[in-house]
Amino acid sequence: MMPLYSCLTASAATNDLVPTDVIPLSEVIILPPDAITPYVGLGATYDNNVLRLRNKAAGQAIGIGTGLSDVTRRAEAGVALDEKIGQQRINANLNLVKVDYNRFSTLNHVDKNASGNLNWHAGSHVEGNVGASYSEGLTPFIDFHQLAQNTRKQVNEHADAAWLFHPSWRVNAGLVHTDLSYNLASQNALNNTQNQELIGIDYLAATGSTFGLQLGHTRASFPNPQQNGNLLLNNSYDQNEAKVKIDWLATGITHMHFLGGWVRRKQDAFSVRDFSGFNSRLSVDWSPTSKVDVSVSAWRQIGAVDDLTSIYSLNRGAGAAASWHYSEKIRLVAQYKYEKRDFSHSTASGALGADQNDALRNLALTLVYQPTQRWDVQLSASRSTQTVSNFNGGYSSNAVMFNTRYIF
Repeated sequence: MMPLYSCLTASAATNDLVPTDVIPLSEVIILPPDAITPYVGLGATYDNNVLRLRNKAAGQAIGIGTGLSDVTRRAEAGVALDEKIGQQRINANLNLVKVDYNRFSTLNHVDKNASGNLNWHAGSHVEGNVGASYSEGLTPFIDFHQLAQNTRKQVNEHADAAWLFHPSWRVNAGLVHTDLSYNLASQNALNNTQNQELIGIDYLAATGSTFGLQLGHTRASFPNPQQNGNLLLNNSYDQNEAKVKIDWLATGITHMHFLGGWVRRKQDAFSVRDFSGFNSRLSVDWSPTSKVDVSVSAWRQIGAVDDLTSIYSLNRGAGAAASWHYSEKIRLVAQYKYEKRDFSHSTASGALGADQNDALRNLALTLVYQPTQRWDVQLSASRSTQTVSNFNGGYSSNAVMFNTRYIF
């Protein structure tokens, strides 16, 4: 059985397929079963445009001078748990990362992450998950370009259950509660709470493929109105969706995933910003040989500035990633992602924060060296660009990253 929550939150993969929307490549912790596992890590990054500014003149305008680059140092410590008690399985992770900037010391911070999940079973036909997660870290500079410690906190609580009422049929339901908040007063209008309910039914084919229908409702509440001149904008909304789920094992080396359907978002105020349309995401994993894994994806869906805010965009994009096992200890990973964001619907009423359409491109190449099963080293090079519909923004950024992690 596959519980509903597996469709809601992406967890670290235990195989070598690389997500097409993860740049740079994430460090995946693969735990030994029934163990408490401490780990530590070190890293350094050189980025020639930390704040994602258009040019040196933009740097002078905000008071940082003509130097846009910086070197950051990263020190990490954490402990992970994987424990199985009968049919029940508990996973947990506690992680702290201290990040120091060489020039822009105002941005020095500590990333804090904690998560826990109980995968419960009641006999052989009913199972589910209940858990929570907490994350605190610096907001990305894609849509925020100030030398300020713009920290965001996100708390997520979830519960779901699935019932295999027939060898080929399963019903499921789930709840997700999310709180998002920012420490800067200028960003308080983006603070929000979301409650999501999902129900679904799946057909489980004898081949291992799954075909299903998923219905969902989301209520998002923004307690702080957004100031736009003399106008206060209420960003709260309700969203309903009906989507088809396909998890198709096309061949022994090809696996296709699809989630798509109708989404309708209704704002509490300014109906001109309502959305109704088709959202979809398609991805294909292909392993032509034992040494090569390829993933490609394409999507058309509404997104949001910083992922969770109400100022949304209609995003169209595509991504590709390939992983080559040169040897048992060496792996090379290449990734590319392109996304075009159209803000015309959500900015129709003059909402702040996203007054132009843009296109984002990300490219990364990562060399992974694993001297032992418990120690890995990564060296990455990446390029990120933003092209905007006018000449008041956009950026290009090049970075080189070194990370290493040891699992005790």
